[in-house]
Amino acid sequence: MDAVCHAYDQTEANYRVPEYAAQVVQIGVGLENAMPDGYARTEETFLSDWAIENTENALFRESQTDFSVIHPQSIAAFHDGLTALDKAIAYQERNPYRGAALASIDAVGTDDPEAELTRQVDEFDPHGVKVYPSYWEEDGTHHPFKMDDPETAFPLWERASDLGLDVVAVHKALPFGAAPMDSYKVGDVEEAANCFPELNFEIVHGGLTFAKETGWQIARHSNVYVNLELTLAEAVTTPKTFTETFQDLLYAGGKHAVDKILWGTGAPHFHPQLLLERFWEFDFPEMESFSGSFTITEDDKRKILGANFAEAHNFDLDELKDRAAKGESSTGETVAEPWSTTDFEVAS
Repeated sequence: MDAVCHAYDQTEANYRVPEYAAQVVQIGVGLENAMPDGYARTEETFLSDWAIENTENALFRESQTDFSVIHPQSIAAFHDGLTALDKAIAYQERNPYRGAALASIDAVGTDDPEAELTRQVDEFDPHGVKVYPSYWEEDGTHHPFKMDDPETAFPLWERASDLGLDVVAVHKALPFGAAPMDSYKVGDVEEAANCFPELNFEIVHGGLTFAKETGWQIARHSNVYVNLELTLAEAVTTPKTFTETFQDLLYAGGKHAVDKILWGTGAPHFHPQLLLERFWEFDFPEMESFSGSFTITEDDKRKILGANFAEAHNFDLDELKDRAAKGESSTGETVAEPWSTTDFEVAS
Protein backbone atom coordinates (compact mmCIF):
# COMPACT_ATOMS: atom_id res chain seq x y z
CA MET A 1 0.00 0.00 0.00
CA ASP A 2 1.79 3.08 -1.29
CA ALA A 3 0.91 6.32 0.49
CA VAL A 4 2.07 8.58 -2.36
CA CYS A 5 2.50 8.66 -6.10
CA HIS A 6 2.72 11.55 -8.57
CA ALA A 7 2.66 12.51 -12.26
CA TYR A 8 5.05 15.44 -12.70
CA ASP A 9 5.24 18.00 -15.47
CA GLN A 10 8.92 18.98 -15.34
CA THR A 11 9.02 20.78 -18.69
CA GLU A 12 10.33 24.35 -18.71
CA ALA A 13 6.97 25.49 -20.07
CA ASN A 14 5.53 24.60 -16.65
CA TYR A 15 7.95 26.86 -14.76
CA ARG A 16 5.97 29.67 -13.12
CA VAL A 17 8.95 30.90 -11.07
CA PRO A 18 11.88 29.65 -13.16
CA GLU A 19 14.60 30.21 -10.55
CA TYR A 20 12.94 27.97 -7.97
CA ALA A 21 11.28 25.53 -10.37
CA ALA A 22 14.67 24.73 -11.89
CA GLN A 23 16.12 24.11 -8.43
CA VAL A 24 13.30 21.70 -7.58
CA VAL A 25 13.78 19.83 -10.84
CA GLN A 26 17.54 19.55 -10.40
CA ILE A 27 17.06 17.86 -7.02
CA GLY A 28 15.18 15.15 -8.87
CA VAL A 29 17.80 14.94 -11.62
CA GLY A 30 20.52 14.37 -9.04
CA LEU A 31 18.57 11.55 -7.40
CA GLU A 32 17.74 10.02 -10.76
CA ASN A 33 21.41 9.93 -11.73
CA ALA A 34 22.12 7.98 -8.53
CA MET A 35 19.79 5.13 -9.49
CA PRO A 36 21.36 1.79 -10.50
CA ASP A 37 21.68 0.54 -14.06
CA GLY A 38 18.35 -0.35 -15.57
CA TYR A 39 16.46 2.12 -13.39
CA ALA A 40 18.00 5.50 -14.26
CA ARG A 41 16.14 7.22 -17.10
CA THR A 42 17.37 9.54 -19.80
CA GLU A 43 17.23 13.19 -18.81
CA GLU A 44 15.01 13.95 -21.80
CA THR A 45 12.27 11.56 -20.70
CA PHE A 46 12.71 12.29 -16.99
CA LEU A 47 12.25 16.03 -17.61
CA SER A 48 8.99 15.56 -19.48
CA ASP A 49 5.28 15.87 -18.79
CA TRP A 50 4.49 12.48 -17.26
CA ALA A 51 1.30 10.87 -18.49
CA ILE A 52 -0.85 9.36 -15.77
CA GLU A 53 -0.50 6.00 -17.55
CA ASN A 54 3.19 6.01 -16.62
CA THR A 55 2.29 6.26 -12.94
CA GLU A 56 -0.30 3.51 -13.20
CA ASN A 57 1.92 1.13 -15.16
CA ALA A 58 4.97 1.58 -12.94
CA LEU A 59 2.85 0.84 -9.89
CA PHE A 60 0.47 -1.85 -11.07
CA ARG A 61 2.26 -3.60 -13.95
CA GLU A 62 5.91 -3.23 -12.97
CA SER A 63 5.70 -3.60 -9.19
CA GLN A 64 3.94 -5.56 -6.47
CA THR A 65 1.95 -2.52 -5.39
CA ASP A 66 -1.71 -3.19 -4.61
CA PHE A 67 -2.95 0.34 -3.93
CA SER A 68 -1.59 3.89 -4.09
CA VAL A 69 -2.74 7.39 -3.23
CA ILE A 70 -1.89 10.14 -5.69
CA HIS A 71 -0.89 13.52 -4.27
CA PRO A 72 -1.73 16.42 -6.55
CA GLN A 73 0.76 19.17 -5.84
CA SER A 74 0.40 22.90 -5.22
CA ILE A 75 4.06 23.92 -5.51
CA ALA A 76 3.65 27.51 -6.68
CA ALA A 77 6.96 27.51 -8.56
CA PHE A 78 5.08 25.54 -11.26
CA HIS A 79 2.00 26.61 -13.18
CA ASP A 80 0.15 23.36 -12.41
CA GLY A 81 1.80 22.75 -9.04
CA LEU A 82 4.02 19.97 -10.56
CA THR A 83 1.34 17.25 -10.43
CA ALA A 84 -1.84 18.76 -11.82
CA LEU A 85 -5.14 18.33 -10.01
CA ASP A 86 -6.72 17.07 -13.25
CA LYS A 87 -4.20 14.21 -13.35
CA ALA A 88 -5.07 13.21 -9.80
CA ILE A 89 -8.77 13.19 -10.58
CA ALA A 90 -8.16 11.12 -13.70
CA TYR A 91 -6.01 8.66 -11.75
CA GLN A 92 -8.74 8.11 -9.18
CA GLU A 93 -11.40 7.68 -11.85
CA ARG A 94 -9.26 5.27 -13.89
CA ASN A 95 -8.29 3.15 -10.87
CA PRO A 96 -11.40 2.76 -8.72
CA TYR A 97 -10.12 -0.44 -7.11
CA ARG A 98 -6.45 0.41 -6.69
CA GLY A 99 -6.22 4.16 -6.28
CA ALA A 100 -7.37 7.18 -4.31
CA ALA A 101 -6.50 10.86 -4.37
CA LEU A 102 -5.89 13.68 -1.94
CA ALA A 103 -6.92 17.27 -2.46
CA SER A 104 -4.13 19.86 -2.67
CA ILE A 105 -4.35 23.43 -1.42
CA ASP A 106 -2.01 26.40 -1.64
CA ALA A 107 -2.96 27.76 1.75
CA VAL A 108 -1.09 31.06 1.29
CA GLY A 109 -1.61 31.95 -2.37
CA THR A 110 -5.27 30.95 -2.70
CA ASP A 111 -7.80 33.72 -2.02
CA ASP A 112 -10.13 31.42 -0.07
CA PRO A 113 -8.40 28.10 0.67
CA GLU A 114 -11.30 26.76 2.74
CA ALA A 115 -13.71 27.32 -0.15
CA GLU A 116 -11.25 25.73 -2.58
CA LEU A 117 -10.95 22.67 -0.35
CA THR A 118 -14.73 22.39 -0.24
CA ARG A 119 -14.87 22.69 -4.04
CA GLN A 120 -12.35 19.88 -4.48
CA VAL A 121 -14.17 17.62 -2.02
CA ASP A 122 -17.42 18.21 -3.89
CA GLU A 123 -15.73 17.51 -7.23
CA PHE A 124 -13.89 14.24 -6.58
CA ASP A 125 -14.32 13.19 -2.93
CA PRO A 126 -10.70 13.04 -1.70
CA HIS A 127 -10.10 11.56 1.75
CA GLY A 128 -7.36 14.02 2.72
CA VAL A 129 -5.43 17.11 1.69
CA LYS A 130 -1.79 17.82 0.77
CA VAL A 131 -0.09 21.12 1.66
CA TYR A 132 3.36 22.64 1.20
CA PRO A 133 5.58 24.87 3.37
CA SER A 134 6.43 27.37 0.61
CA TYR A 135 4.55 29.77 -1.62
CA TRP A 136 6.09 32.02 -4.28
CA GLU A 137 4.74 35.06 -5.99
CA GLU A 138 5.52 35.22 -9.71
CA ASP A 139 8.42 37.61 -9.06
CA GLY A 140 10.03 34.98 -6.83
CA THR A 141 9.03 36.45 -3.46
CA HIS A 142 8.79 33.58 -1.00
CA HIS A 143 6.17 33.17 1.73
CA PRO A 144 6.36 30.35 4.30
CA PHE A 145 3.42 28.31 5.52
CA LYS A 146 3.33 26.94 9.06
CA MET A 147 1.03 24.14 10.18
CA ASP A 148 0.23 25.89 13.47
CA ASP A 149 -0.57 29.33 12.04
CA PRO A 150 -3.89 30.35 13.64
CA GLU A 151 -4.84 32.55 10.67
CA THR A 152 -3.82 30.53 7.61
CA ALA A 153 -3.61 26.92 8.84
CA PHE A 154 -6.15 26.33 11.58
CA PRO A 155 -9.19 27.48 9.55
CA LEU A 156 -8.13 25.01 6.86
CA TRP A 157 -7.81 22.12 9.33
CA GLU A 158 -11.19 23.04 10.80
CA ARG A 159 -12.74 22.90 7.34
CA ALA A 160 -10.99 19.59 6.62
CA SER A 161 -12.49 18.19 9.80
CA ASP A 162 -15.95 19.53 9.00
CA LEU A 163 -15.74 17.90 5.56
CA GLY A 164 -14.93 14.53 7.11
CA LEU A 165 -11.40 14.24 5.77
CA ASP A 166 -9.03 11.79 7.43
CA VAL A 167 -5.52 12.94 6.54
CA VAL A 168 -3.47 16.13 6.27
CA ALA A 169 -0.20 15.38 4.47
CA VAL A 170 2.51 18.04 4.61
CA HIS A 171 5.78 18.23 2.72
CA LYS A 172 8.62 18.58 5.22
CA ALA A 173 12.37 17.95 5.56
CA LEU A 174 13.41 18.61 1.93
CA PRO A 175 13.69 22.35 1.20
CA PHE A 176 12.90 23.49 -2.32
CA GLY A 177 16.24 24.80 -3.50
CA ALA A 178 17.21 28.03 -1.78
CA ALA A 179 13.88 28.47 0.02
CA PRO A 180 14.33 29.34 3.71
CA MET A 181 14.60 26.19 5.82
CA ASP A 182 12.46 27.22 8.78
CA SER A 183 9.04 26.16 7.45
CA TYR A 184 10.45 22.76 6.44
CA LYS A 185 11.13 21.86 10.07
CA VAL A 186 8.62 19.65 11.87
CA GLY A 187 7.94 21.49 15.14
CA ASP A 188 4.82 23.22 13.83
CA VAL A 189 3.04 19.90 13.27
CA GLU A 190 2.49 19.11 16.94
CA GLU A 191 0.20 22.02 17.79
CA ALA A 192 -1.97 21.21 14.77
CA ALA A 193 -2.08 17.57 15.89
CA ASN A 194 -2.98 18.58 19.44
CA CYS A 195 -5.76 20.93 18.36
CA PHE A 196 -7.27 18.61 15.74
CA PRO A 197 -7.09 15.08 17.19
CA GLU A 198 -9.72 13.86 14.73
CA LEU A 199 -7.26 14.39 11.84
CA ASN A 200 -4.15 12.34 11.12
CA PHE A 201 -1.10 14.39 10.18
CA GLU A 202 1.39 12.83 7.79
CA ILE A 203 4.96 14.19 7.63
CA VAL A 204 5.99 13.53 4.04
CA HIS A 205 9.73 12.89 3.50
CA GLY A 206 9.95 12.35 7.24
CA GLY A 207 13.44 11.54 8.44
CA LEU A 208 15.28 12.93 5.45
CA THR A 209 16.29 15.72 7.78
CA PHE A 210 15.24 16.35 11.40
CA ALA A 211 14.85 12.58 11.84
CA LYS A 212 15.22 12.49 15.62
CA GLU A 213 12.83 15.45 16.06
CA THR A 214 10.35 13.71 13.77
CA GLY A 215 10.73 10.56 15.84
CA TRP A 216 9.73 12.43 18.97
CA GLN A 217 6.66 13.73 17.14
CA ILE A 218 5.39 10.27 16.19
CA ALA A 219 6.21 8.91 19.65
CA ARG A 220 4.24 11.61 21.50
CA HIS A 221 1.27 12.18 19.21
CA SER A 222 -1.08 9.34 18.30
CA ASN A 223 -2.22 11.14 15.14
CA VAL A 224 1.18 11.96 13.61
CA TYR A 225 2.74 9.63 11.04
CA VAL A 226 5.80 9.57 8.78
CA ASN A 227 5.59 9.06 5.00
CA LEU A 228 8.89 7.66 3.68
CA GLU A 229 8.75 9.29 0.22
CA LEU A 230 12.30 10.28 -0.86
CA THR A 231 13.65 8.96 2.44
CA LEU A 232 13.42 5.46 0.95
CA ALA A 233 15.92 6.44 -1.74
CA GLU A 234 18.60 6.18 0.94
CA ALA A 235 18.09 2.41 0.94
CA VAL A 236 19.39 2.46 -2.64
CA THR A 237 21.92 5.27 -2.62
CA THR A 238 23.31 5.31 0.94
CA PRO A 239 22.30 2.24 2.98
CA LYS A 240 24.35 3.33 5.99
CA THR A 241 22.45 6.61 6.11
CA PHE A 242 19.15 4.76 5.75
CA THR A 243 19.97 2.73 8.85
CA GLU A 244 20.84 5.89 10.77
CA THR A 245 17.62 7.56 9.63
CA PHE A 246 15.50 4.66 10.87
CA GLN A 247 17.46 4.60 14.11
CA ASP A 248 16.67 8.27 14.70
CA LEU A 249 13.01 7.96 13.67
CA LEU A 250 12.48 5.08 16.07
CA TYR A 251 14.70 6.19 18.96
CA ALA A 252 11.99 7.95 20.97
CA GLY A 253 9.17 5.46 20.47
CA GLY A 254 11.12 2.25 20.03
CA LYS A 255 9.33 -0.78 18.66
CA HIS A 256 5.92 0.91 19.00
CA ALA A 257 6.97 3.70 16.64
CA VAL A 258 7.20 1.21 13.77
CA ASP A 259 3.39 1.47 13.61
CA LYS A 260 3.71 5.15 12.63
CA ILE A 261 5.86 4.62 9.51
CA LEU A 262 4.08 4.66 6.13
CA TRP A 263 5.38 3.21 2.88
CA GLY A 264 5.60 5.92 0.23
CA THR A 265 7.57 5.70 -3.02
CA GLY A 266 6.51 8.83 -4.89
CA ALA A 267 6.34 6.65 -8.00
CA PRO A 268 7.31 7.13 -10.70
CA HIS A 269 9.86 9.56 -9.24
CA PHE A 270 11.55 6.31 -8.23
CA HIS A 271 10.75 2.86 -9.52
CA PRO A 272 8.47 1.32 -6.87
CA GLN A 273 9.68 -2.26 -7.36
CA LEU A 274 13.30 -1.24 -6.80
CA LEU A 275 12.39 0.36 -3.48
CA LEU A 276 10.21 -2.60 -2.48
CA GLU A 277 12.98 -5.10 -3.12
CA ARG A 278 15.68 -3.07 -1.42
CA PHE A 279 13.55 -2.44 1.65
CA TRP A 280 12.36 -6.04 2.00
CA GLU A 281 15.94 -7.32 1.71
CA PHE A 282 17.39 -4.60 3.96
CA ASP A 283 19.25 -6.06 6.92
CA PHE A 284 18.60 -3.69 9.81
CA PRO A 285 20.98 -4.04 12.75
CA GLU A 286 19.81 -4.14 16.35
CA MET A 287 18.06 -0.82 16.88
CA GLU A 288 18.64 1.29 19.98
CA SER A 289 15.84 3.27 21.55
CA PHE A 290 15.18 5.36 24.63
CA SER A 291 13.50 2.32 26.20
CA GLY A 292 16.00 -0.33 25.07
CA SER A 293 17.07 -2.26 22.00
CA PHE A 294 14.83 -4.09 19.53
CA THR A 295 14.87 -5.65 16.07
CA ILE A 296 12.93 -4.78 12.93
CA THR A 297 11.30 -8.04 11.85
CA GLU A 298 9.54 -9.13 8.67
CA ASP A 299 6.24 -8.54 10.48
CA ASP A 300 7.35 -4.96 11.15
CA LYS A 301 8.20 -4.52 7.48
CA ARG A 302 4.76 -5.85 6.53
CA LYS A 303 3.17 -3.25 8.79
CA ILE A 304 5.15 -0.50 7.08
CA LEU A 305 4.20 -1.86 3.67
CA GLY A 306 0.47 -1.91 4.33
CA ALA A 307 -1.24 -2.06 7.71
CA ASN A 308 0.10 1.27 8.96
CA PHE A 309 -1.19 3.03 5.85
CA ALA A 310 -4.65 1.56 6.29
CA GLU A 311 -4.73 2.74 9.90
CA ALA A 312 -3.54 6.27 9.11
CA HIS A 313 -5.85 6.74 6.11
CA ASN A 314 -8.88 5.07 7.71
CA PHE A 315 -9.10 2.20 5.21
CA ASP A 316 -9.87 -1.44 5.91
CA LEU A 317 -6.75 -3.41 4.91
CA ASP A 318 -8.60 -6.57 3.89
CA GLU A 319 -11.01 -4.52 1.81
CA LEU A 320 -8.10 -2.80 0.06
CA LYS A 321 -6.59 -6.19 -0.78
CA ASP A 322 -9.93 -7.39 -2.15
CA ARG A 323 -10.27 -4.23 -4.22
CA ALA A 324 -6.75 -4.61 -5.60
CA ALA A 325 -7.52 -8.15 -6.74
CA LYS A 326 -10.30 -6.71 -8.92
CA GLY A 327 -7.94 -4.25 -10.63
CA GLU A 328 -7.50 -4.86 -14.35
CA SER A 329 -3.72 -4.40 -14.20
CA SER A 330 -3.09 -6.82 -11.35
CA THR A 331 0.37 -8.33 -11.81
CA GLY A 332 -0.22 -11.60 -10.00
CA GLU A 333 3.12 -13.24 -9.31
CA THR A 334 5.11 -11.55 -12.09
CA VAL A 335 6.03 -7.95 -12.82
CA ALA A 336 7.19 -6.34 -16.05
CA GLU A 337 10.73 -5.06 -16.49
CA PRO A 338 11.50 -1.56 -15.12
CA TRP A 339 9.99 1.21 -17.26
CA SER A 340 9.09 -1.29 -20.02
CA THR A 341 5.38 -0.38 -19.94
CA THR A 342 5.96 3.40 -19.77
CA ASP A 343 7.15 6.19 -22.06
CA PHE A 344 10.39 6.53 -20.09
CA GLU A 345 13.67 5.54 -21.74
CA VAL A 346 16.34 3.81 -19.69
CA ALA A 347 19.70 5.57 -19.73
CA SER A 348 22.49 3.61 -21.37
